[in-house]
Amino acid sequence: MGKTMIGGYIKMKKMKLLFISLLITALLGACGTSKKEQNTGDDKEKTETVDEGNNKQGNDEEETETVEQTENESGEETKDGPEKVRLLEKNLTYQENGKTEEETAFLKKSDNQDYSLYVLADYELTGEEPQKDVLYLKEADALFMRIELLPTNANLNDEVETIKSQLESVSSDIKETKPQGHEWLKNATGVTAENGNERVSAYLIPQKDWLLKLTIFTPAKEDAEDPFLKMAETIED
Repeated sequence: MGKTMIGGYIKMKKMKLLFISLLITALLGACGTSKKEQNTGDDKEKTETVDEGNNKQGNDEEETETVEQTENESGEETKDGPEKVRLLEKNLTYQENGKTEEETAFLKKSDNQDYSLYVLADYELTGEEPQKDVLYLKEADALFMRIELLPTNANLNDEVETIKSQLESVSSDIKETKPQGHEWLKNATGVTAENGNERVSAYLIPQKDWLLKLTIFTPAKEDAEDPFLKMAETIED
């Protein structure tokens, strides 16, 4: 009887130890799985972070390309440098018949030649013939200025002789002229002729992109040349 109780006790102890071993094994397995899942989650999070970084970098590059393309299309800045932009209007001060006037002039582009200038409200710019424009006073179109852009390699002496021969139709008394208050004409060659009714003045002004030729027709008894010269000063390509 004593041996039977001892055997039962030993058997129960073995089962208890087996149960404890199985429990420990199960717990260790659960911990390993949890750690593996945690590592997998961390790796996935890292992968998503890297992907987000790559996507952000890609988006930034696309935005940069878009901005550069927009700037090129708008003409504000290109590889060749910024394109010059002129204001749509500008105030001009001029002398007319002994009075100082200041008025707003508006930007006009020639349809006939490659330039633009500011035109006072009482004047009109129009094409006369190929490579020649006329800027005239609306109320009296006998007051006008012919604008010609001659090539830079044009012979200045030849052009002066051409002007003088043209002015001979007005008067044989041809004089040199240099208007006061026009610094931009300091290197210009100017001649004028008049009869009792009409005065014609012509100027050749060497500039960077062309030789500018101006021929101004005004009544002999009126001081009406200055507005034309002030508008001509604004001629640019």
